[in-house]
Parts: sequence; C-alpha cells; structure tokens
Amino acid sequence: MKEKFPIQSGFTLLEILAIMGVIVAMGSIILSTVFIFLRGSSKSDLLVTIKQNGDFALSQMVKSLRYAKSVDDPVSCVPTANLQHITFTSLADGGQTTFSCPATQTDVIASNGAALLDATRISVTNCSFFCTQQTLNESPTIKIQFTLSAKNQTGLVETTASLPFESTVRLRNFNR
Repeated sequence: MKEKFPIQSGFTLLEILAIMGVIVAMGSIILSTVFIFLRGSSKSDLLVTIKQNGDFALSQMVKSLRYAKSVDDPVSCVPTANLQHITFTSLADGGQTTFSCPATQTDVIASNGAALLDATRISVTNCSFFCTQQTLNESPTIKIQFTLSAKNQTGLVETTASLPFESTVRLRNFNR
C-alpha cells in the first residue's frame, strides 16, 4: 500500500522572504517619492517667499520713485552714479524718503530705516541704485538692482535659493 503524505497548509520560508522583499521594495519606492515631493514643496515655498518679498520691495521703490518731485542725494546724476542709497522728495506730501541697500548681511533694503523685506528669512546681496541723467534739466532714470537669497541655507537643495531683481524707473514729476 502506498503511503499518503498529509496535506500541509501554510507558506514556506522562501515564499515569506520573497513577499517581505516585495513589500520592502514597494515601501522604499513610496517613501522616496514622498520625500522627493516634500523636498520640492519646501523649495517651492522658499522661492515663493523670496519672489513675494522682492516683488513687494521693488514695487514700493518703483512707485515712490516714479512720482518723486526731485532726487536729493545724489544732487545730480550727471555723470551716471552707482549708489548704495538714494534720497528723493515726494510730490504728494513733500516728504523726503531714502531707499538704502544693506550695510551688512543681516540688514535688508530699507525705506527711511523701515525694512521692505522679511529680515528673518531673506538676505540681500548685490544691491545698488544707478542714477542716469542726460542733462540737468531732463528727468533722471533710476535703475534698481538687488539679489535676494534665503537665510539659513544648509547646503541642501531645498534650503538654497537666490533670485535677482531689477527695474528701471524714470521720474515723471521731476522739478514740478
């Protein structure tokens, strides 16, 4: 008579190891995808913060300069002057305003001492004003340039960002 083997239920050790390998591989793929998404999101948030700060500061400076009555410092932009600050008189209220580039890495672009940027998250480099005027009777043209970078950069791609900003404005109400 033939001996029958009893039917065994369950999985072999090799089958369990194969399934665990598949689960580990799928988990690592999912985790790396989530990690890449979060890194990209952090970089995006940082770039948006820099862009919003730079656009705000630039728009405030352009708007104020466009409707300025006169440039007080420098007194003349003949010849072209490369400046760290510019002082002008407003046509609307006759008040004097000074826009200045930062003196140190911890400072930011300021208007009469008030920061135009979020100093806790943004640092300014390569800041300058260029004042050009063909003759003393013509309206001066002011070119504003600066680069904003993220503070506390760690060397990781998601914490490193830098954007240049530039605009040129001609005084509309010069000597009125």
